[in-house]
Order: sequence, then C-alpha cells, then structure tokens
Amino acid sequence: MRTMKLTKEFGIIRLQDDTSCPTMDRVITECALELTVNGSLMGVLLCTPQDLEALVYGHLLAEGLIKAKCDVLELSLDGSCAEVRANSRQAQKIYGPCLAEVCLDAQELFAAMETFQSQSSLFQATGGVHSAALCQSATERIFMEDIGRHNAVDKVLGKALLEDWDISRTFLITTGRVSVQLITKALHTGLTIIISRSAPTDQAVELARRHNLTLAGFARGRRVNIYSGPERLRTTD
Repeated sequence: MRTMKLTKEFGIIRLQDDTSCPTMDRVITECALELTVNGSLMGVLLCTPQDLEALVYGHLLAEGLIKAKCDVLELSLDGSCAEVRANSRQAQKIYGPCLAEVCLDAQELFAAMETFQSQSSLFQATGGVHSAALCQSATERIFMEDIGRHNAVDKVLGKALLEDWDISRTFLITTGRVSVQLITKALHTGLTIIISRSAPTDQAVELARRHNLTLAGFARGRRVNIYSGPERLRTTD
C-alpha cells in the first residue's frame, strides 16, 4: 500500500482581534478505507492513513466478528481498500458481567493520564485527531491516533491482538466521548476499564453499570469522575 502523508499544509488567513495576516497551517489527512469481509462490503472507515492493519483487526474484534488474530485468514491492503478473508462470527449481542479482577491504583491512573496527555504529536501539530492508549501498566502501553475516536480505539485493540496481549488485563484511556458503542466494543473484547478525558452518554453509563464495567470520565489533572465499577479504582481512603 502506498504511504500517504499524515498532514498537509495550506495557506490560510489568520484573523486575530482586528488584524489579519497570511500564514501556513498543517491539517490532518483524511482517507476513506473500504472494508470488505468475505466478499461483502462491511463499510467505509474514514480514518487517518496510518496503522491500517491494526485498524482492520481491531474493528473486526471490536464488532464481535473475530475473537483471535488467527480468525483472519488473509488481509490485503491496497490503496483505499482492505479485503479480508476470515472465519467470521456473528456479533454477540448478549453479554455476561465483566469479571476480570483488574484493579488500578489512583496514583497509577493519574500518572498514566499525565503521560497520555503529552504523547500526541499529531494533535499538537494539527488539533485534528483523537488519541487512545491501551495500558498493561502506567508505563507499558500501545498508543494510537486517528481523526475518529472509535478508530483510535480500534487501532489500539487491533495492535494488542496482533501482539498477543490479554486485553482483559488492560485499561483503556481515550480522549473521546464515551458512547454506548464504545462500551459494546469493550464487552466484545474483554476490556473492563475505560477512562476518558471527555464525558460519557447516559446509555453508556447504564450499559457499563449493567455489566459491571468500570467507566470514568473527565479525567483531567488529578481529578476523575467514576460512573461505574468504582471497586476497580483503588484509593487510600
């Protein structure tokens, strides 16, 4: 697959107070990746053109269509097309409770967030991407960026699958709003802790509580709101 540049420069006019001046601005690149599985079009992923193998694996895993990397028998990435031959499964719609005994110390959480917030070079350059990190500890992590918040999550999940991580023993950090779709991705993959810099939706909170998944939002500085599963986040009090 040919490599696309991740950013593009445009000449713009910057207006500040009552003064305008010409300048250059870097803008994130957007591509459309057409995903076909076993000859059927699954959809078109609007994404940042990097880590596309991880995106495909993670998307299939998070949608409940595969359970292991060996379920993908063949993957062809060619330009704007991804063709997959897979032992595809039906997405599981009924979930049991999250039982993995993953616990995270509050200080470890804050340290992980501090590292996470300084890691996005593409955001610093363009302001146009979401970030996600899948962490086995505060220091061992997979970090990805994408124009789509769900794509960034799919990328870290796919990379973890390719590297044989036990996702049920990790925690996820994301910059994006947490919707019910993200909770569903967690339930498909065994993920039990989601921490976001942004807000959750009501449906995300209710689904997380129903399945004992730990959901935290507004994680900024040394403050975080815990909406579900507080027992997995340890404090000193």
